[in-house]
Amino acid sequence: MTAQSNTVRAALPISSESREWVNYRDVTWARMDTPEQPMVVNLVLLLTAPVDRERFTALLRDRLLRFARFRQRLVPHGNRYLWIEDPAFNLDAHLHWLRLPEPADQRALEERVGELSSEPLDFSRPLWRCVVLENYGAGGALVFRIHHCIADGVALLRVFLTLADRGPEPASPAETLEQQREQARLAAKTTKALVLPTGWRQRLHWSAAFAGALLRQAVMGPDRRTALRGRLTGHKRVAWAAPIPLADIAALRQRLGGRVNDVLLTALAGALGRYLRAHGELRPHLTVRLVEAVNLRPYQEEIRLGNEFAVIFLKAPLGIADPAERLTAVRAQTDRVKASPEAVANLALIDFIGRLPTGLERWVLRLYGMRASLVMTNVPGPEYPLYLAGVPVDRVLAWVPQIAGIGIGVCILSYAGSITVGIATDSGVVADPWELIAGFEAEMTEWCVMP
Repeated sequence: MTAQSNTVRAALPISSESREWVNYRDVTWARMDTPEQPMVVNLVLLLTAPVDRERFTALLRDRLLRFARFRQRLVPHGNRYLWIEDPAFNLDAHLHWLRLPEPADQRALEERVGELSSEPLDFSRPLWRCVVLENYGAGGALVFRIHHCIADGVALLRVFLTLADRGPEPASPAETLEQQREQARLAAKTTKALVLPTGWRQRLHWSAAFAGALLRQAVMGPDRRTALRGRLTGHKRVAWAAPIPLADIAALRQRLGGRVNDVLLTALAGALGRYLRAHGELRPHLTVRLVEAVNLRPYQEEIRLGNEFAVIFLKAPLGIADPAERLTAVRAQTDRVKASPEAVANLALIDFIGRLPTGLERWVLRLYGMRASLVMTNVPGPEYPLYLAGVPVDRVLAWVPQIAGIGIGVCILSYAGSITVGIATDSGVVADPWELIAGFEAEMTEWCVMP
């Protein structure tokens, strides 16, 4: 763990009834924290009306705190780590009511969320925080910050969906159960099923492919040095694009082919190319690597925390100017990589890294972070509008943390028929993420008017 505010306290004597071992995969994410790169997922809900303090506090107490992780802290125990109930837990220490400086517009909110994203969480407490910014828009903004060692983005979104209802009044038990099933089906939409072969020839072929994937990970060199890489300062900036109707994406898919993720990745590659062109670095056939999260969770009606995802490395074709040609290149690569055991190989590496001594783990992760220029994740959200403590939720935004050394993170999140792309950057790499957002919106506009 890093020094300063997120140092893990020495463990007190722990009874066997109150302790739970942390699996090695979650340990990896816990120890990945650095002063310049907190491993914290940031989720922002924009409301259309002010939320009542007492009702919202009661909502967190009744629905969020029923998940033990939000009452537990992480402590070392020998060579392992444990989740233990925090005997000094105080909800008020995790819930803060603040105001933005005037004018409390989107830029002011982005600046404040960036400042919050730069702050590590306190490992002497349960690893989450909620900040209510009361004077944004008509109703305010809720900023939830949760450490990645608690869960991945898919699980965390399901946790926060349990806080919401489909109407202004709390759902009945039957409605809650049906909503839980809908959310489980939604989360499973992006799952890459781990189906192992049965016949000996198929198992032999898969084992050889798996070994090859591990070898490629071991020998992979650093990514190309461009303006998309640089020394991290720890000062985070965030921005988000205008919502894109899912109907527009569907029309593009019908016209050009590919999945939703392929279309958005192609537009993102175009935006990165525009950024490098503006900085005099775009060359023909230029590619940069990105790390993309792959959901490995099977269909689960119950909400299970922890990290159940892997990553794959993709090359974004920045040097292809024609969007249709760029989409073809993206589709060919994603089809090839996702059909391979690369995600499983990377999952095995994450588990292995969590077993290493802390110093060695950080060294390995620094090398790992040099292999890509950005992190991208795509999380499916609810297809219908939600209410939080009786207040309509207008938009849901998210930003994921990046592996040490990577200064750009892109999160694609769907909600109520639209998709929002959020970009987080370190100011030492990209000083203003709006440059990337503007490029992304220009790409989508160009696509939508293409013949």
